[in-house]
Amino acid sequence: MALKLTYFSDGKGRNELPRLIFAVGGVEYTDELIGYSQYLKMRDTGMLPWGQVPVLTMTTTEGKSGSKQEEEIFGQSCSIARYVAKVSNLYPTNDVDALRSDAVVDAWRDTLDLYYDCYFERKILGGRMQMVPRKPAERSVRLGALVDSELGEQFARFERVLEAGDGQVCVGEKNVEFPCWADLAIYDVVKTLEGPMTKEAFDKLMEDKTMLKSLVARIDPLETIQKHLKKYPYVDLSHMFARVPLWKRTIHRVLFPLVELVLSIKSRFSPRIEQGKKSN
Repeated sequence: MALKLTYFSDGKGRNELPRLIFAVGGVEYTDELIGYSQYLKMRDTGMLPWGQVPVLTMTTTEGKSGSKQEEEIFGQSCSIARYVAKVSNLYPTNDVDALRSDAVVDAWRDTLDLYYDCYFERKILGGRMQMVPRKPAERSVRLGALVDSELGEQFARFERVLEAGDGQVCVGEKNVEFPCWADLAIYDVVKTLEGPMTKEAFDKLMEDKTMLKSLVARIDPLETIQKHLKKYPYVDLSHMFARVPLWKRTIHRVLFPLVELVLSIKSRFSPRIEQGKKSN
């Protein structure tokens, strides 16, 4: 069976946890990175089960000659990560550890949603719900508010989970070596949130998070992680959330509505174009 993970080509996101799990588990897969136009085409032709990415495509081959292939596409980031963890032997077989790890990965998704809300907002464009970039001036304000409020609490929750497990999530699991999929989820949250923050702000957030720092320090040097990060590094995104001068804010007030207009037109007419291609 061949596996293909599909996500946007503009950087890491909800696809990164499955990629980390694939890397540590040594499972081969195809990493398909697509642009926004290709995403719209996939969405409007019914290729995305839940209308969004990431998706995991499974292709099975039947027959001696391998001539018959069956393809099935699955969505939802947490479900994909859980399946990938199982085939990579990074998902616990102990029911309590499974419950605990599921909760951590759900919290991974919750935390990323809070962060992405600083950068994107949901709007109805062309009759469809879409994620569109916020104006740069809004990003820094929202990120600052997140860091000063909920993010510190969420990191403290991850810290308590690790404290209870002596530095890792799957404490009762004998069949899964460190790191399990939930350890990688916490690792990804920390590394992802480091990107948009200044060093001073991130150091302050992490100053009393002994277990979180220890987890990152244990996972960072793993050979499989280092190999993965050479291809898909976490990058400094603090410039995306920097304060914006007045002259740029003025330009953005004009530019961003135009971008939304283009997205609205694309969203409205893309399905008709695809239907026309099919009919021809």
